[in-house]
Amino acid sequence: MAFPSPLQAELEAYQITLPKVDEGAERSGAAEGSHQESMLAEFLPWGESGCVVLATAGIVELEYASIQKGSCVFDASCRGTIEVTGEDRVEFMNRISTQQFEKINVGDSTIAFVVNRQGKIISDVVVHVLEERLVIDADIHAIEDLLNHFNEYIVMEDVVVKDCTQTSHWLWCLGPDADGVTVSCGERMTLPNEFLGIQGVSILLHVDEVVTCWKSLIEQGIRPVGWYALNMSRVERGAAMFLIDFDQSNLPHESNLIPSRVRFDKGCYLGQEIVARMESLGKPKQKLVQLHIEDDDALPIAGSQLWKDETCSGTPVGVVTSSTLSPLRSGKSAVVAMVSKKCFSDGTELFVYIGSEVYKTKVMPLTADLEVSHDS
Repeated sequence: MAFPSPLQAELEAYQITLPKVDEGAERSGAAEGSHQESMLAEFLPWGESGCVVLATAGIVELEYASIQKGSCVFDASCRGTIEVTGEDRVEFMNRISTQQFEKINVGDSTIAFVVNRQGKIISDVVVHVLEERLVIDADIHAIEDLLNHFNEYIVMEDVVVKDCTQTSHWLWCLGPDADGVTVSCGERMTLPNEFLGIQGVSILLHVDEVVTCWKSLIEQGIRPVGWYALNMSRVERGAAMFLIDFDQSNLPHESNLIPSRVRFDKGCYLGQEIVARMESLGKPKQKLVQLHIEDDDALPIAGSQLWKDETCSGTPVGVVTSSTLSPLRSGKSAVVAMVSKKCFSDGTELFVYIGSEVYKTKVMPLTADLEVSHDS
């Protein structure tokens, strides 16, 4: 989507009104002082290109609860759109990505890696299969690389690739009740559970439809959510995110997301030899894992280095890529980290600095809580 989001003014004006409490009235657990009657939205940058996403619409805890127990809407201004048309579009996508598209049905949605000849990831993509076209949802910073890559490998096929990022926009309805959300305009598609670790529906809209659709969702009682709550939910489920937990320097196996993105029962595709060889060898040189820290409120920040012993000396064996305090784990931390081959086995103990203190962590499977499924 072009910057800023077509919802920027709506989100800036959005307020959560809290019940007014008379000054001096007793409120259990409340600090003394004035009581704020409304909460305003906050924003944060997405990368360095000028893209901005909603951080919170006011109260992160309420947004998180909507993701877990109800339904909510996220303004996915950080996502771009590519449309693939032509008679050979499915065959082309099958040849240019790690996913199986020849057996997929109209109306299905799936996740795939697009990799180069060296087997390294160009982008993680969500692909929606529609009647006359494929629609690709990808991080906005990966769109140019994807377009260049696609166009380089279109030879004689009847395939047209179009960048629709400036004219289209994504809204994500999330939560267990998202399937029941009524959409007043745009195209409604499934958002695969494995992408964020939660149920969801994608709504693709022309930029002129976005405000109307958003208002209709709010009128249905759908709560706006920001990245803080969404990130909290996806990290505690081990749903690694491209350009946050892994990037274009990584091979697919290093993302530890092979079951949901890569199919080995398909024909040739670009980079397949490298991916297949890594599968047969069994272990990449590093991969994403979750880390368990027993101590309450012990939260290492992204970029924190990991060590083999509590002296934290020598060469680091990994790095934290995402972290959050997890309500699903009674307030303990949920941590995603990239860890080297010699240390990424389940149960391995690693050590990390949090402030000036050293804490012990234990390696856990990345996506143990995710239910993996395929549409084919």
